[in-house]
Amino acid sequence: MLIPFILFWVLIFLGREELGIKGGLIAVAIWAGLLIGFFALRISPYLFVSAQAIVDVVLIFIIFGGDIKIR
Repeated sequence: MLIPFILFWVLIFLGREELGIKGGLIAVAIWAGLLIGFFALRISPYLFVSAQAIVDVVLIFIIFGGDIKIR
């Protein structure tokens, strides 16, 4: 359950040049919005982890771009 959380912050750190300050703040704002929304709606934390994993995948595509070959 901690892997997507740790991966998110690692990706923010690794992608600081690619994302810039604005992109990093937008990613953190999306993450915080998900967290607040899931707590406000009293949705299972397990669904938050899956939503966070999707954000992580999007960050991987943004940061590493076309460098990752999926086969």
